[in-house]
Amino acid sequence: MTPASGARAPEPRDFIVDADGHVCEPADLWERNLPSHLADRGIRLRWNESTGYDECHVEDGMATDRGLVGLGNAGESFADFGRGRHYEDLNPAGFDPHERVKVLDAEEIDLSVVYPGLGLKLGGIKDPELAVWSCKVYNDWLAEWCSAAPDRLKGAGALPLQDPKAAADEARRVRELGLVGTFVRPNAYLGKPFHHYDYTPVWEALEETDLPLGLHIAGLADMPGASLAMRELMAPGTHHALIPVIDQMMTLSNLVYGGVLERHPALKVVVLESGGGWIAHWMDRLNEFEESYSWAAAPMSLSAEEYFKRQCWISFDPGERTPGPLAALVGADRYIWASDFPHNDAKYPGVVDELREHNDSLPDAERKGLYGLNALEMYGIPLPE
Repeated sequence: MTPASGARAPEPRDFIVDADGHVCEPADLWERNLPSHLADRGIRLRWNESTGYDECHVEDGMATDRGLVGLGNAGESFADFGRGRHYEDLNPAGFDPHERVKVLDAEEIDLSVVYPGLGLKLGGIKDPELAVWSCKVYNDWLAEWCSAAPDRLKGAGALPLQDPKAAADEARRVRELGLVGTFVRPNAYLGKPFHHYDYTPVWEALEETDLPLGLHIAGLADMPGASLAMRELMAPGTHHALIPVIDQMMTLSNLVYGGVLERHPALKVVVLESGGGWIAHWMDRLNEFEESYSWAAAPMSLSAEEYFKRQCWISFDPGERTPGPLAALVGADRYIWASDFPHNDAKYPGVVDELREHNDSLPDAERKGLYGLNALEMYGIPLPE
């Protein structure tokens, strides 16, 4: 039906992109698909009858027990967290792409880019061969999962930085699979920080493929970082609030002061699941110390702020109040947002309502960018008609 004569057509609504949702992989994904000599050392789940918890094992150790429930219990009570709950009984929209699309429809999300659940433990694998094969298994599965609804679901592939040359090859294969991004943990893989020159083939492959490098936290103590070094010093309940910011600040700073962003100007970096408001202070802090410590840093032709505004993005939680006030400092075109669904700290139902509550008053261009257009540009996804 066309508008009546003289009536204005309704404004098209904003295009909504969840830039960082999550999947729940099949519990036996790696046991079924890894080469036989690796299958019993990959990511695997075991039920502990005595504790009443599902446990996740990797190589020869246990990565986590009751935290598995947090991968898929968005919107549920935290009472008796995890006890007696099997991983496979979590929210079906984490496992089934068709169920996920129903959630997207209900939440008025047009497109979601998904990251791992169990696969967040890939970075903690010590054996490079196991890491490479485990990432391949995950990426193949994720590409098939997203193919069930290719206009609504996009994926970020895993990079096995334990073997930088293999990671570079996998980045190119990720592009061939049709995935739109990559992810790593913001932690030193096998003790090697990101400004080490051994990673150069990875950064070159990402520049070549135009895939963003997603820095995605896990909060586990299986890699060097704040959780491993500081968890005994933190008050109960503060861990997941603080650990992500500490790890992201350090790794992003290493990419700048270590010269990675200088040497690789086409490398796209996205800082995920650590909030966004701190980035303005980070800019000021690194800008301030640039003059007095430039003698120690790698050669830089730009300030930390300028590097960020040239090639980085940061994800805000939907309930954050800082996108508007900080836009002039950070650059509103550097903003994306994420639901974290179906993880336990996701706002569900009502995540887009929360996003709108805090951001609908933004200027038109800033709002549209935050809600979806910035994410489309970053991931290289054309805006659907």
